[in-house]
Amino acid sequence: MTATQPFRGDQHHEDPVVVLGWKPTEVLTALVEHGARVICVCEPADLAAAEKAGTADRIVTAASVTDAAEVVGALAREGVSLAPGAVVCTADEFPVVTASAVGEALGCRSWPMPRALALRDKFVQKQLVRRAGIRVAQAYFVERMADLAQVPFPLPYVVKPFDEAGSRRTTVVRTAEEAARLQGGAEDPGPWLVESFVPGGELHVDGVVRDGELQMISVSRYLNNVVDFRTGGLVGSTVLDRDTHAALHTAVTDIADRSLRALGHHDGVFHLEVFEQEEGLVFGECAGRVGGARVDTVVRLKYGVDLYDEWARAVLAIPTAVAAATRDERTFGWLHLPAVAGRVTSMPSVEEIRERPGVEIVEMKVGTGDVMADTGRDINARAGRVVVSGDSAAEVDRRLRALAVWFRDSVEVEPA
Repeated sequence: MTATQPFRGDQHHEDPVVVLGWKPTEVLTALVEHGARVICVCEPADLAAAEKAGTADRIVTAASVTDAAEVVGALAREGVSLAPGAVVCTADEFPVVTASAVGEALGCRSWPMPRALALRDKFVQKQLVRRAGIRVAQAYFVERMADLAQVPFPLPYVVKPFDEAGSRRTTVVRTAEEAARLQGGAEDPGPWLVESFVPGGELHVDGVVRDGELQMISVSRYLNNVVDFRTGGLVGSTVLDRDTHAALHTAVTDIADRSLRALGHHDGVFHLEVFEQEEGLVFGECAGRVGGARVDTVVRLKYGVDLYDEWARAVLAIPTAVAAATRDERTFGWLHLPAVAGRVTSMPSVEEIRERPGVEIVEMKVGTGDVMADTGRDINARAGRVVVSGDSAAEVDRRLRALAVWFRDSVEVEPA
C-alpha cells in the first residue's frame, strides 16, 4: 500500500476499504474487527454467500473482479464515490493488478502498479529476482503452444498459463515427445509461461513484512513438490521448527528478505516458494497474500500469528501484533485427505479421523453419497483437510503420510 495515516485506537475508519473478491472471507472479518467500513466487490456467483455472511458494510456486484473496467463501472452504477483516503485492495491472487489499476484510476490508496505486477506476473517477477542476484529458473513466454520450439533453454521445462493459481494447468515437459504432443495438440488460449525445471525439494515460506523489515517467518516443507499432485503426490506440508533447522531458517530468511526487496513488497504478508539444492536455495515464486489450504492455521498454532489479521493491519497501517504472539514448542502440518475419484459408498467418520495420532482439526468436504473429484486434475480436489501436531517435523511428516494411506485405503467408491 502507499503510505497511510496510523490507525488510532478503536476509531471507526471514515474512508472505506474496497476489497475486490469475497474470498478469502477471513480478510473481511479482520478488516471489520479493526473498525474498517468495507465495500466488497464480488462476482455474481458469490453474491448470495457474501450477503448471507453479512460481513461487508456494502456489497457491489461486478461481472469480473479481474476486469478494471467492470469494477469501476459497478462502483459508478452503485453511486460509490471514493475520496483519496479510501483504500482499494484484494487478498485474492487474481485481482491484484486490477486493484492497483482501479485505485490509481480513482485516486485512492492502493499498491503501486510495479509492486502489483511484480507479485502477480511470474515472468516479471523472475526478471526482478534474477537482477537482484538470486538463483531462479530461466523464464520465457510463448503466444501459442506451437511456439514451444522457440524456447531457448533445454528440456525439461515447465509450461503454465499466466492466470495460473494452484498449478491446475501446469505441465512438466520432460521429453521431446511430450513437447511435440503439446505443440500439435488442441490449442488453449495463451500466452504461456515456460520455465526451466528446477530440481530439489520444495519449501513454502510464510510471514509478515513491515516497513521493509521481516517481522516473522515460517518455513514448511511440502510432503511432495506441488506439481507432483498430478501423479499421486500428497498435497500438504510440515512446519520446520527454527530451533532444529537453524541453518535452513537462516538461508530462507536471507532469500526471503532479498526477494521481497527486489519485488518492492515492504508492507503486508507473503507466501514464498523455494527449492532446496546442495548449492543453496532457488527462488520459485512469491505472492503478497496468505498461503492457501491450512497454511494460516499451522502458522497460528505454531507461532501465534494470525496472518489474515496481519494482512488487515498492513492495509490499515496498524502496527503489527507479531511481538505479542506466543509460540508453541510442538510443530504442525496439514494435509488434503486423498481418495479415489467416484461416488463415495463408505468412508471414515470425523470421529475416526480425530482418533488418529496427532490430529488437531478435521474439515470434511465429501461425505458418503457425494462424488469425489479426480485429485490428479485439480490440486484443491480432496475429501477433506486435516491439521496434525507432533513433537518434531519428522513425527508430523510420518503422521501425515500414515494418515493419508489409512484414509485412502478406508474409502470405498463406485463409478460416478
